[in-house]
Amino acid sequence: MSKLEDKEAREFHVETKFQQFAKRPGGIPREQAIVNAQTTVAALKPNFETWVDDEMAKLMKTVPANGADVDDRAWMEAADLHCQRLADVSATMGYDFVSYVANNLCLMFEAIRRGADYRRDVMVCHLDALTLGRKDRFARMKPEDVPELTDGLRRVLESAKLKAKQSGSKATRPGSNS
Repeated sequence: MSKLEDKEAREFHVETKFQQFAKRPGGIPREQAIVNAQTTVAALKPNFETWVDDEMAKLMKTVPANGADVDDRAWMEAADLHCQRLADVSATMGYDFVSYVANNLCLMFEAIRRGADYRRDVMVCHLDALTLGRKDRFARMKPEDVPELTDGLRRVLESAKLKAKQSGSKATRPGSNS
């Protein structure tokens, strides 16, 4: 037996600042905090659909049209911001599929920043899915409720990543369609 096996590992608990604050006296009970949060979410829901429609419209406006110059990355930063907002808030409000698609778009923007090619076909596919996710029939669905659609989106996103990996270390032009 080695010396490490002879000794038992010592475990110790480190309390974070958040945990320390949570244990302080005062405040409201956990159950009441949950009720308050649910009440706030319920109050925000009527305005949420307007917000999500506005956010999606802003996203659609930021994405360059087919054939436009995509070398200027300012559009991508703006589009990524709208996608992050949609991804972060939509699931909380019960629009899990919209959140899923918006998160995929965020992953695509991250891949482009790391050197992957801008693929308009992948972008359009996800923007179409995002629009579909806002339709009444799909609005409250979770990604697992539409496995064919989410699997297809995942495969399209992976194909874009695969092509980026296959291009190796060569410099890529954001506007090229591969």
